[in-house]
Formats: sequence, structure tokens, C-alpha cells
Amino acid sequence: MSEQTPPTRCYRCLRPQDLCYCHKLPSVPTATRVVILQHPHERTHPFGTARLAKLCMPNASVHVPVPGYTGSLAKEVDVPDDAAVLFPHAHADDLAEIPETDWPSTLIAIDGTWSHAKRLYRENTWLHNRRHVRLTPAAPSNYRIRKEPKPEYISTIEAIVESLRIIEPENSRIDELLRAFDFMIDQQIAHRSTRVSVRFKHQRNRESRALSSELEDPRLIVVFAESGRPGGHADRERELLHWVAARVDSGETFEAIIKPRGGPPTDEHLLHLGIPLADLDAGVDILAAKERFAEFCGPAPIAAWTETTLTWGATILPRPFQKVLLKHNYCNIRQRSSGYLEDVVSREGLTPVSIPCRGRAGSRLANALAVARWLRQARPS
Repeated sequence: MSEQTPPTRCYRCLRPQDLCYCHKLPSVPTATRVVILQHPHERTHPFGTARLAKLCMPNASVHVPVPGYTGSLAKEVDVPDDAAVLFPHAHADDLAEIPETDWPSTLIAIDGTWSHAKRLYRENTWLHNRRHVRLTPAAPSNYRIRKEPKPEYISTIEAIVESLRIIEPENSRIDELLRAFDFMIDQQIAHRSTRVSVRFKHQRNRESRALSSELEDPRLIVVFAESGRPGGHADRERELLHWVAARVDSGETFEAIIKPRGGPPTDEHLLHLGIPLADLDAGVDILAAKERFAEFCGPAPIAAWTETTLTWGATILPRPFQKVLLKHNYCNIRQRSSGYLEDVVSREGLTPVSIPCRGRAGSRLANALAVARWLRQARPS
């Protein structure tokens, strides 16, 4: 593998500096307000078109829900009563057939893959009672670097442009948005055809397609961790704040809230954790928590959804221990990407296990425990 320096990135368009397209972005004023509800997975995607809309349209905004300890993607946005949801609902009106007097002053678009968009719509119940509009695209999507599931599906920016062509027929600058979109697509396709294949990711050892044998161990324990940076300072190392565990067979649980050594987290992070500051202040010392967990765990193999929990829990975990990564096992057995832990629970129709652990960690552990039990029963299809 060639040793090269990874390209620097433009943090406005999120493309490598040599592929930055910011100089091609117009500023297109619109009378219509455009509100984009975006799935978190799309937030930093280099080919996301919601970002393109936001960069080009002063009257557009992007709102990204952050899954808290409940894992919910609900995020209500303040919009006027006549706002319309641009979504192919069964009872949606064709926007082209709506009288001019009934055109919405605000369009609400949902940005994400179609599976993500459906989840966003489902969990944002504030959208359900609003007027819905749909489009009949005049041409297939030009989104040649990301595949749409059906010919009539188009990208977020294309849907916005189609809508604005109807609502603002006198706005001669609407098509400038598509020219910027086409430039991004053409540039990326040209880059793919000329680039030397050099990867900047570390080589990784691929996991076996087989399930981990430790999943069958009756002693198996599932864990989840929450951490924080002291005082919310980005330059400080993370420290473990909340550690929860449960036995897969019996459901017996362990919980330790660890008192921060470097100062409490921010109010925003406390809300994310779902733990009151008083509980953190009354937390135990990390060494006491480690001793208690060693008694609970013994020589049992330890499972976590991802490596992140094990990294954050390094100060409390016994050494050595047998590791099981549930996400790897799920991807192996389904031979597909998993998405969030909550996506797996929803996709497989699982019910989170009822456990007494608190906060976001408790909620995530309940989901991970359900996945671990499901994996024990699952077989490759």
C-alpha cells in the first residue's frame, strides 16, 4: 500500500480540498421556507444533498435529531400551520394539482435513505396530522453516485427543486440548484475514473462469517458504557461515568454510576445520559466499581454492541476477558450493514428486555440484551 498523506478536507462541503465545490454554489433566495429533517447518518455524508440545499438556499434549514437515552429520532420543528410535508404518503396530494391559493409557505422534507426516511417519519408524530404533498417527477433521478431504490425516487435536492418549480414558477434561479448538484455528481464520477486506488483506512482483519462461539456460553454478560469529558472540555480525555451489565440467561443486572474525577459534564451531556447531576455526585469511585464488577462478572465472556463500550469501560473491565461484539455477529449472520442498535431491534421485531438500569445506558443495554438473545436463536438464512 502506498504511503500517502490523506487529503485535507473542506469543512463546508465536506469534500477533499481538491474536490471542493463551494465555488460552484449559488445563493438562491426563495419565498418558500424549506425545513429539512435529516437522519443522523446523513449529517456528514460527503454526497448528501441536504447540505447542498442549506449551503445554496438562505431560506433553508437542516435539523438533525440526536438519539438520546431513549434512542428516539423525534425532533419537532416550529413551522407555520400551512406547512406541508413532502412525503409519498398514501393520502398525500399531488403538489402540481394543488391550487395556487393553497400552496404551502413552508415545505418539510425528510432526508435519508428510504429506510431511514420512513423511520424518521414514523417517530416524528408531529408530522402525521399535517398536510402531505407528493411529486410526480418529470424525469428519473440524476443521482448517479447513490442508487435510488425505485425509478420514481429522487434525491432531496431534486425533490426540493421540483417542488419550488411548482410553487415559485416565476423564480428563474431555481434551476441553479440543480446545476450545482450536477457539478458535484460529474466531478465525483470524473474523479473515480482517473484516481489511483489508494485507501487511507487502516487495513482491518475481517471477522469470520460464523457466529462467535461465546454467544452460547451460559455465563455470557452484555455490557454498555457511557463516558464524558470532564467539564465538557474537548481536550480532556473521556472518563467512564455509567457502566451497566446484564446476564443474558437470567437477566440479573449490574449498575455503577461513577463519580466524575475531573468535574461534572455539561447540562446537555447530562440530558443525553439521562442521569441527574445529584446521582453522578453520589457516584462511586472507579476502583470500588471495578471491584464490584469483578465479583459480578467472574470469568464470564463479555459482549458489547460495539468496541466503543469496551474502550470506554477499559478501567473497569477484568483482564484478560473473552470479547463478543454483537454488531459484528449481526452483520455476519445477516450479511448486511446493521445501522444503529435501535434499527436492528426495530428491523427484527425485537422487544427490549425489561431491566432496572437507569438512563440511556439502561435503555441501550435493554436493546443489546434483546439482540444477544436473538442471535442465540438466529441461523444464517
